[in-house]
Amino acid sequence: MRRVTVRKSSVHGRGVFALQAIPAGQRIIEYRGEVTSWRRASARYRRSGVPGHTFIFGLAEGRVIDGSVGGNSARWLNHSCQPNCEAIEDERGRVFI
Repeated sequence: MRRVTVRKSSVHGRGVFALQAIPAGQRIIEYRGEVTSWRRASARYRRSGVPGHTFIFGLAEGRVIDGSVGGNSARWLNHSCQPNCEAIEDERGRVFI
């Protein structure tokens, strides 16, 4: 059973929403996309012509996951004024919410 869905957000375009209660400490979704340099992802963003949507997730070692290329629903995660989850980067550079 799916635990999250993407739908219209009153805050900013689209967002990820829980479909059911999710217990604390569980991984919800992996942030996926192309692992690349900041420079390449930034250039791609500038060329995209899609204002207001940035799908770039910075990694500890200096590169990024660009969710605009091969990304999944996690790219629609929005910041929250009342956050209730966190991003965790594992030793292989994978990011889980």
